[in-house]
Amino acid sequence: MPVKKFLEGQINAVSSKISISPRDTGCSVGGRVSAIIILELKKPVHARALSARLYCVEEKKVQTTREMAVDDYRQDRELGVHRSTHLRTTTSVSETVAYAETKEVSGEKEYKSGRYEVEFSIPSSAPGSQPWSGGRKVVWRMEAKLDIPMSMDVSSREEIEVC
Repeated sequence: MPVKKFLEGQINAVSSKISISPRDTGCSVGGRVSAIIILELKKPVHARALSARLYCVEEKKVQTTREMAVDDYRQDRELGVHRSTHLRTTTSVSETVAYAETKEVSGEKEYKSGRYEVEFSIPSSAPGSQPWSGGRKVVWRMEAKLDIPMSMDVSSREEIEVC
């Protein structure tokens, strides 16, 4: 493939856009969630597939305490950062995927701007959405991706409320 044609494809993919519009807000566990995927392409593009993914992520706040190296502790003191201890505690968020399902919305072809529908079933054993509580949060998300060979993929992600 000539370099000029490859670069044109890269630029067109970057200026293209995909969005997800959930049709059901406040979906329930054991029910269905559907959405419309809207492609806005500058010009037709050949892609391997248009896929959608529904997944549930459990986020947990994790605190880690570690002993500072002697040199780091000394350097902090020299910089005027006074610590009561040589231990340093950091908080991070770890994610665990509790449920995931991927569907191919449409296969390999030339894509133009348009709308595509997708529907998922939410298992009855899956957890519902939960805000931060006790260092834990449950979030449902839907992703859409247009897989373009030898170019940047066009993708989008949207949070969905599941009761």
